[in-house]
Amino acid sequence: MLPEESPEDLPAATENGEYVIPELEFKIPSAHITLSPKKHVTYTITIVKEGSSPDSHPSVIERRYTEFLELYTGLHQEFPTIMANYNFPKKVVLGNFKNETIDMRKCGFEVLLSVVAQNEKIRESSSVINFFLGKEQSEALKLISEKNYSAAIAPLEMIFRLLNKLFTNRHPLVLRALCLLVACCDAAGVVWTQKYAETAVTRYEAVSDADSLRYYVPLLQLCVRLLPGAEALQERLSSMKRRGMKVVGCPPLLDAVLADFPSTSGQT
Repeated sequence: MLPEESPEDLPAATENGEYVIPELEFKIPSAHITLSPKKHVTYTITIVKEGSSPDSHPSVIERRYTEFLELYTGLHQEFPTIMANYNFPKKVVLGNFKNETIDMRKCGFEVLLSVVAQNEKIRESSSVINFFLGKEQSEALKLISEKNYSAAIAPLEMIFRLLNKLFTNRHPLVLRALCLLVACCDAAGVVWTQKYAETAVTRYEAVSDADSLRYYVPLLQLCVRLLPGAEALQERLSSMKRRGMKVVGCPPLLDAVLADFPSTSGQT
């Protein structure tokens, strides 16, 4: 899949070039019984950005009851007032796999996700981030630690596209996900690395967040090596050096991003 971003892929821009968080729709169109490692119901969640044109890249993830329960528990502890009127589907001793129970839970889970969709503050919660990204992020980091960079690209793409729906295009989590995707594509030697690299450089324009900027020099250094006609990027690095910023001796982009994930630090 080519990583090109059409206008429909991006949040809507304001007059000053900043991007706003789009309206989202969370649906649970289906559920199925999974037998391994222990019999349970798996719910399919679709995340679609609402707008005048169809979302060209809807995100799809699968979660089970216990993961919804963890999300609810975390949100109830952090936002007790907002969550006060929400009733989480209760566990049942018998009938977990009956269609009636599954349909009832689907409705309850969709209401919970609608609370997330409507509240920007809740979207920033670690409970929400872990719910939407935890499983795929763990998978990607494990593959990277095994140096299976090609296999890690698919979950990293999913993470980037999903974060791109939840937050603005220059949000620190979005930038980190994009930089990790660029670095992993580069390590795998795939042909579309340049497209993601160009997207990352463009998104870093006007970024002032210190945590995000620590990836910027390694990103520019990768792009100077990777992109044709990169004289302007080299000049940008030279200008940063003249202003006293550290340019020499910075870690590669992959190492710089993975340093934010202690369990994988130093494994590249």
